[in-house]
Amino acid sequence: MLANFNQTLMQADGRFLNDTELQELQTYAQSFSTRQTAYQVLSNKGEALVVAALRQLATTHRQEVQTHGAKCKRDMSYALKEIAKAVLMDDSEVFQQGFALWMENITRAVHTTNSAAQAYTCLKTVVNEAMSAECVALVVPYIDDLITSFSRT
Repeated sequence: MLANFNQTLMQADGRFLNDTELQELQTYAQSFSTRQTAYQVLSNKGEALVVAALRQLATTHRQEVQTHGAKCKRDMSYALKEIAKAVLMDDSEVFQQGFALWMENITRAVHTTNSAAQAYTCLKTVVNEAMSAECVALVVPYIDDLITSFSRT
């Protein structure tokens, strides 16, 4: 959102922004408190959320968690950091192009798409339980994007 708004400002060279252009910023400003809260929850509880998701995953994918748990924890923690930034900045495009595509390619290369999709499904469940509905509405679409990308054949 902020990148788009900055581009709008650059294109408005020599003129005032119109109501539609200003409305984008107003909408972002109105949602900032919730975005900040979601960011802070992910920042403060991210590791615990990932550990809870991996515990849940271990009930169905015990061998994968035992073998790759540390890497999975690292990757999921990194994903939450990228999601937190995208939520705060309201920038799904940067997340999708910069992180999700990269993560999808890496996951495909090591042939772990099925267990990755399951891991992020567990993370989604944990996030739904740990965050307010308003924060969940901002965070879960990014997790869903990852699940979808891992589920493509």
